[in-house]
Amino acid sequence: MKNLSIILLFCISAIYASSIRDTVYVEQVIRDTVYIPIKSKTDTIYIKKDDAPAVQAPQQKCCTPTENNPLGADTTKYLRNDTSYTHYNLYLHFDLVSIPWLIDTTFTSVGGNIEASFSRKISAMLNFRYSKMLPQPGSKEFNDAIYEGYISQFDIGLGFRHYLRPSKYSFYLECGGNVIIRKYDYINTWDEKPNLYNDRPHTRHDTGTSVAPYLHAGHAFRGNRATFGFEYGFSYGFIDKELLQKETSYISAGVQLDLRLNIGVGIF
Repeated sequence: MKNLSIILLFCISAIYASSIRDTVYVEQVIRDTVYIPIKSKTDTIYIKKDDAPAVQAPQQKCCTPTENNPLGADTTKYLRNDTSYTHYNLYLHFDLVSIPWLIDTTFTSVGGNIEASFSRKISAMLNFRYSKMLPQPGSKEFNDAIYEGYISQFDIGLGFRHYLRPSKYSFYLECGGNVIIRKYDYINTWDEKPNLYNDRPHTRHDTGTSVAPYLHAGHAFRGNRATFGFEYGFSYGFIDKELLQKETSYISAGVQLDLRLNIGVGIF
């Protein structure tokens, strides 16, 4: 009987002990994955020719070969001229300064062009310009002591422009031709003075049409929307040489020099 009581007491203690449960707190550790870029290793190359002492070559950065750069050449020097600017299909350009205005402020010339850009290297240009010349003091040809009136001209034409690089800065070449519509509206006052020897072009009131092919070069600086250009070159005006033969400007006959600064803006 005594043994039975001990067994029952042991069972009751075991059942009671099994009903007691403790709360265990486990610390949760959260870890982020951090990627640490490792610079490409730079190799030192030693060049030795015959018995000459070894010479350490300049250290070169290694570049991963790509489809456009299969040899893995170092192209970091072109980063400042990269293609990250916004490319627009249409640009509107205006000339700030041109060479005739620098030579003679009595000469009026306003112009620019519309650029249809097919890619970062190829564009078609629609050119426009209005020019006007008044008789000038001291001129050997269109002198204000002899002439009264003006000569005006409107140019419109097409051109092709090729940028050498598809980058923010690029040198470019441009060729094309302009149609010239010139209006003569001046009076030779000596025509009314028969006692004077008058071998100069006489009074004229008419309009003439001709062409002028041109070849230009320039430097373009293209931003996300605005552009800046420095352009120079020459054209040849197949127009009447009766009066303006030595002006070498847009409104003269024969060789016409061109030097201009212009700004532009991307439209869309």
